[in-house]
Amino acid sequence: MTKVIIDAAKALDIIVHDQIIIGKNGHVGLKGLTLIEHRSG
Repeated sequence: MTKVIIDAAKALDIIVHDQIIIGKNGHVGLKGLTLIEHRSG
C-alpha cells in the first residue's frame, strides 16, 4: 500500500518523506525501517 501512495503522490508532484503507523503501544516510521527510500527533490 505504501508504494501505491508514493506512486499516486508522484503523479501530483508530491514527495512522501515517511509513512508513520501509530498503534496502541507506540509508533513506527517506515523510513526508519528502510521500507521507504530517501530521495532528494
